[in-house]
Amino acid sequence: MKTIIPKFFYIIFNFIKNLLILYSVVFSLAATISIIWIYFQITKPIKEVKYLISNNPSETKFMQSYRNNLLRNKKSDTLIHYFVPLDSISKFLRQAVIAAEDDGFYTHPGIDIESILAAAEYNRQKNKIVHGGSTITQQLAKNLFCDHEKNFMRKFKELGYTLLLEKYLSKDRILELYLNYAQWGERIFGCEAASKEYFKKSCNKLSLYEASRLAAILAMPSKLSPNNTKSVFMQKRISVITNNLYKKHLIDDSAYTSILGLPPPKDSSLDTSEEEK
Repeated sequence: MKTIIPKFFYIIFNFIKNLLILYSVVFSLAATISIIWIYFQITKPIKEVKYLISNNPSETKFMQSYRNNLLRNKKSDTLIHYFVPLDSISKFLRQAVIAAEDDGFYTHPGIDIESILAAAEYNRQKNKIVHGGSTITQQLAKNLFCDHEKNFMRKFKELGYTLLLEKYLSKDRILELYLNYAQWGERIFGCEAASKEYFKKSCNKLSLYEASRLAAILAMPSKLSPNNTKSVFMQKRISVITNNLYKKHLIDDSAYTSILGLPPPKDSSLDTSEEEK
């Protein structure tokens, strides 16, 4: 009996010791795996954005989602898309798109607080969500990397990618990517495809009038056409674009009149805010 008790305790001691060793090993492995997972979760977005410094993706996450949606509805998944460098895009279109989508593009850090607050106030007055206040960089981040579900995690992810795009890419590169991957029609992606589809010419040959109409459809690309001259909403959008361009002295009186068919108003009456969609 004297030898059995110590032996029993010895067995228990070894069991507990081995259990603790096993626990330590498992815990260490789990901690190591967690650290590796966290590392890749943090570095993956950085690598994805850095890749864009000198590479053009074949399509964006939104284009993939759009294609899958077409297939689910038993439609052809063929999308029209061409890539052209920024210097092959009409300066009129570049200016018109900035005037339409993000008037402070070259001055803000990717997020325009003033636009967000203005959009929130406008939405409050209309008692519904009309404007989002998203910048071109935010729209690009959403199109390239995020799904279009409206939830907190998607907005958080969009914000993270927005800040990374602004950190690693130049403003011109961000604009180049946006112009080449934005949706411009039901199956049309990129300004070159849009220009050829609507005006039968390359986007480097667009006139100021054509550019302003093309920029105007970005608000609802699957429903609007730049060739629709009877849409009240289109005319309001073009008015906003033209006034923004005129306010920044990017067009003169004659150019203003050539777009809207009206003489430019006094500065105090310039319409530089979007109307309700």
